[in-house]
Amino acid sequence: MGSVKRLICALRGHEEYLHFEKNRVYLQCVGCGQESPGWTVESHRPVIRFQSRPAVKANRALLRKIA
Repeated sequence: MGSVKRLICALRGHEEYLHFEKNRVYLQCVGCGQESPGWTVESHRPVIRFQSRPAVKANRALLRKIA
């Protein structure tokens, strides 16, 4: 039965869906079960850090009252 499924996929193409596992994401064909090499997911996430700068004081000479 597996060879018939592979033949059907060979004629019309694979019907692939995104499949998730704990540390892996890959495409898997619904018809024949073929899997793409996929991507591995790191267990730790990168931390983005920003350096803070001192606040810039507004120049009061440029500001004017409207009311």
